[in-house]
Amino acid sequence: MFSVVLAAAVAFLVTVLLGSKFIEFLQSRKFGQFVREEGPQTHLIKAGTPTMGGIVMLTGLLGALVVVARPNVATLTTLLIVAVVAGIGLYDDWQKISRRRPEGLSARYKFLLLTLAVVLADVLAVRYVGVTQTVLVPYFDRSLVLGPGVVGIALFSLFLLLVIAGTTNAVNLTDGCDGLAAGAGAIALLAYTAIAFLERQYDVAVICGAMVGAIVGFLWYNSHPADIFMGDTGSLAIGGVLAAAAVLTKTELLLPIVGGLFVLEALSVIVQVFIFKLTGRRVFKMAPIHHHFEFLWDENKVVVRFWIAQAAFSSVGFFLYYIFLYNAAG
Repeated sequence: MFSVVLAAAVAFLVTVLLGSKFIEFLQSRKFGQFVREEGPQTHLIKAGTPTMGGIVMLTGLLGALVVVARPNVATLTTLLIVAVVAGIGLYDDWQKISRRRPEGLSARYKFLLLTLAVVLADVLAVRYVGVTQTVLVPYFDRSLVLGPGVVGIALFSLFLLLVIAGTTNAVNLTDGCDGLAAGAGAIALLAYTAIAFLERQYDVAVICGAMVGAIVGFLWYNSHPADIFMGDTGSLAIGGVLAAAAVLTKTELLLPIVGGLFVLEALSVIVQVFIFKLTGRRVFKMAPIHHHFEFLWDENKVVVRFWIAQAAFSSVGFFLYYIFLYNAAG
């Protein structure tokens, strides 16, 4: 437990201490955010705010792990997965800045890169970390065996794609208000810090704890009105850590509950697009759903209330883990 707390503290300090200098660097290079004109009008004032803040957050994470983490296969595998998805986000952010428009990588190209990341995760997790090709179903005390065999391997790879690509994209969609994705990500990762610790996956717990510290340090600058945005670099990194933690602790089916807010954000987009194409009418004033509520409340109220909702989801998810998995294992 001391290692987890120390990792969080070091990540927090590194992120806070480097944050202001990094913001100055981005401002000097005019690496600012481009805002979509069709978005909420209150967001237009945010144009030009430095972006790619996920870099300083990841620096805090790495700084903590250099001090605290053990250099083993599980740690290196998690970091490699996070580095790959964060690298995709960084490339996407750079495309937006270099082209001077809010559109970055196409959805098809981003999905292809995420698929390659899943192949990497599959090989490393199964062959080198010892992750079994089974899916635990905690609510019914059952497990689905997806391997061995070619079909089983393919099904497990498809399942990992759903977990990793779904989580990273859901966190990315949530990143639309100052501090929203960061705070919600910290809450979900705090739950996974506890789950990993109880599972005796201490290396995973250290990584999750360090990421929580880095996110909280980033919130020092990302709280409303934000001095910097995390960009896809940060949102995909948060999603990557969440997905890796779920896979390594074999709690993939708990992830939609622990990260329930991210699921709601993604579902709101799916429902909005589907209903609009079907009927020509919108369910929400704007999607993702946090934009809908920005028409009803001010931004700070949206963020705090969504944090509260995420805390409720994570609490329920941890409760289900404790009841169905931890007690069963004990």
